[in-house]
Amino acid sequence: MPIAVSYATVNPSQTATFDFNGRSVLDFTVGIAYWKFCYDNDNFVHNLELTLATNKASASVVTAKVVGKLNDDSGHNLDTNNSSVVVCCVAVLDSTNSGVALDSAHGIPSNGQSPNITLPSTACAIHPTFLAGWKLEYNKQHQVAAVQFSTGITVNNTIANITATASMHDNSGNQATTAQVDAGLIAASTIEDGVRQTTLNDQRTSSTVSVDLGTPLSDAVVLLQDYQATFHKNQDNHVRTIGGGCAKWTVDGSIVRLESPKAFFTDDSGNVADDTKSSVSLVVIGIPKD
Repeated sequence: MPIAVSYATVNPSQTATFDFNGRSVLDFTVGIAYWKFCYDNDNFVHNLELTLATNKASASVVTAKVVGKLNDDSGHNLDTNNSSVVVCCVAVLDSTNSGVALDSAHGIPSNGQSPNITLPSTACAIHPTFLAGWKLEYNKQHQVAAVQFSTGITVNNTIANITATASMHDNSGNQATTAQVDAGLIAASTIEDGVRQTTLNDQRTSSTVSVDLGTPLSDAVVLLQDYQATFHKNQDNHVRTIGGGCAKWTVDGSIVRLESPKAFFTDDSGNVADDTKSSVSLVVIGIPKD
């Protein structure tokens, strides 16, 4: 049973298209590798939101409409031309296999969990979760000290639930009154089911990070699992730019090389993220060569 991956970089309000070249897509899930949202100058924040509206456009084509929001209460909105999102798709092609499950869940509240998801085995070789969107909203505009969202999993026999945390706050006691995430799950009974996976935790570097998946790969994608960004000194600031993850990676044999996996924040006064308190965790999905 072939599993394939694809990714695309688009601006918010654009659609990512994943064309699997005439092969029949039987199942799929999508997630986010990287995001960068910005205003044209720094401002307060009321809403911070990213959603992926997916569609199976044809037998072999999957699309994901990217919708992003960054706004205050004074009419300042996301600068879509200078913002970007790297969207990834994992798909099962041509024939089914009971040893693989791809799933998605939407609107999971912070400290909550998804509806039940059935796993292909009681002892899956892999079952990573990842972010496919989020919604953070104050009751009105405020400055920001920190933003965080993540996914996890609980497993009971063959039933799994994706767990979530999400928050946005300043240092005056203001917190997001709406905090939720969208998420995905890839599960495989064994590594013989056509996919390899590892997780890189707490990445915060401008250098290249290499990971060896142990077998020659034909392709790979990177998926954001955990994100946290805190301004220097944990202080309140306006926001000019926020984002993170991994925007670029390459495959060389069994090795995937990730460029600058990190989280970032900026305003227009020189304030940036505190790298000791800002990081991303990333799921690396590799497709072995035939």
